[in-house]
This record gives sequence, C-alpha cells and structure tokens, in this order.
Amino acid sequence: MTTKLEAVTAVSSPWEQATLWINDKPVEWGAELVLLRGQENDVTVEVPSAIARALNLALPENGGLNIDASPKFGKWVAPVNGKFNWKIMPDAGKSGRITLVFFSKEVVLPWEHRSLVISRNLADEATPLLNGKVIPGTGAMFVGGEEQRLTLDYKGGGFLAGAPLRLNWVPKSGLELDDVYSEPHRNQETTNHSWGIVCAREKSGVFDLKLSIGDEQGVLAMPDNRLFPSPVNFRFIRDSNTDHPLPPALVTAIKDFPFVCVVRLVTWEGSPLVGKAVTFIVPERPDVTVTTNASGVAGTSLISYNTVGVREISAEVLLEQGVKQSVKVLVDVKEWLA
Repeated sequence: MTTKLEAVTAVSSPWEQATLWINDKPVEWGAELVLLRGQENDVTVEVPSAIARALNLALPENGGLNIDASPKFGKWVAPVNGKFNWKIMPDAGKSGRITLVFFSKEVVLPWEHRSLVISRNLADEATPLLNGKVIPGTGAMFVGGEEQRLTLDYKGGGFLAGAPLRLNWVPKSGLELDDVYSEPHRNQETTNHSWGIVCAREKSGVFDLKLSIGDEQGVLAMPDNRLFPSPVNFRFIRDSNTDHPLPPALVTAIKDFPFVCVVRLVTWEGSPLVGKAVTFIVPERPDVTVTTNASGVAGTSLISYNTVGVREISAEVLLEQGVKQSVKVLVDVKEWLA
C-alpha cells in the first residue's frame, strides 16, 4: 500500500510523462502555450503508448478567434515515428486566449492547456514606455548611473499582460554587455512588466533593448539608445572614504547597531561639489535632505534597524540644467557578523 501511494504522489498526472513542443521548442510542464497568429504553428507531442496510442486535440474555447488545425480538431491522430503532430493556424490580425485539450482512450484525465495567441511582432501587442513616456523613434538617452524605468502600455485586449517576458540588450558601439544592468536581470523571465535599467557611469555609446517571449517566439525591438557618461562621480562611501559597491552587491550592517549613510559628490577630476542638496530615501524612515560640505560629502543621522533583511537606500541630487543624479546601495542587516 505504501509503495502504491508513493507512486501516485510522485506522478500527479499521467501527462507529466509526455513531452510537448511548439515550433520545435520544448514547453515546460504547466507553462502557457504561445501560438503565433497568421502562421502555421507546429505542435508535437511524445508520450508513452501506455498513456496514449492515439490522441484527439480539441478546441473547447477559441477566444473569438478563427483557428484551423491539420489534422482537424476532434479527429483521432496516430503517432508517426513515435510522435503526434499537428499544424495550428490562427488567423492574422487578432490576438486572444484559447484552450487546447488533448484526449486519450488510455487515460480518463484530459490534458488541458490555456494558450496565448499573439503576433510575432510584440509591438502589435504593447508600446514600450521609458519613465512613463513613449520611446521616440530616434531612441532614448541614458545618463550613466541614473535608473530608467521600462514598462508597457498594452494594446487591444491586453493579452500580453501577465505573459512571461525577458529583457535583453545588445551593445553596438563603445559598450560591453556588462555596461548595462537591469532588475529583473537580463534574460530573466518575469510576469511583472517593469524593469529598472542602469548603465555604467563613465561609459558612452549605443545599445539596443528588446523584449521577448519564450525563446524569441515574439520580439519587441526598440530603437538605438544612446548612453552619456554621468556628469559627476556620486557614490555612497565608507568611513575610510572608499566607495561602497553598487547594487546588486550588498553592504553588511548589524541589527540594532547604528550606521551612517554618507555620499560623496565630486567631478570626475576629483573636485568637490559644495552646497548641493542631497535627498536620502531610506526605507522605514522619512526622507532627509542634507547639503554637501566643503569636501562634497553629505550624510544622514544615525540609522539602525531592529529586524534583519535587505534595504535599498538611495540618494538624489539635482544638478545644473535640471539633470537629476541618483545612486543606490543595498544594505543587508544581519543578526551579527559571521
């Protein structure tokens, strides 16, 4: 009895033994299928014969879309060289969500898939925004060290909302791959379509941004972006006047032990910027504005936390011609040093 129970628990569905491909790309168990509208999509299933000697693919929900299949929906299909194959063709010009279900005579439980039908060009599905504004056709301008927020304004029925997307970039001139950083990270799937992008402070050059779904089944390409070096060297510093590391690196603090947030604001040649108002944004504390001294240094009062965890502390300063510069540090509050 124990052995049988363990076997049932280990395989919650017989279909977990099946492998599914869409356009020759494997689909992870439980992942939403992505079908491209206006073209044939190859759907392939490989499954042990004990689970299915024949398969029947049904379309119980079409989402208001016109979709053809070969072999036809509702027809029993035999495997060829151990695999079941269909070609599914959604009409062009309309996106939506549908439900595909596989049936077998060998098992009672059907295999259901909620599926997304979208354009290969994700610009048909959403408009990319940078800091809430449409990116101009000439591309966006980035200042080194200054975070820009990339989001999406969905089109049509907003079917791209909640879909797992990845952000990537391609350096084109003067830059290397590591000169651009994002959170969520590069090529990390996320259903929360908001990315903070920060570029290297002292670099200049051109780079592309693009969003993709799956293994680039759908792509949203953006115009060339230009990076300009930060006008100042603005960093959180230690008591020794050395720089704290930038995120994603962590700075360690001790629970209930006071520490001071200090920044240094100088030109790249090392000349201090005196009398600049620096605003500190500290979690669980009100914002504080402090003026830089003769050394270009500004600091908050003593801060301590009575709970462990990572806090993101930032500082902002407004420079000439309305240029805002910011810097961040990630403080990891621990019980005690290891």
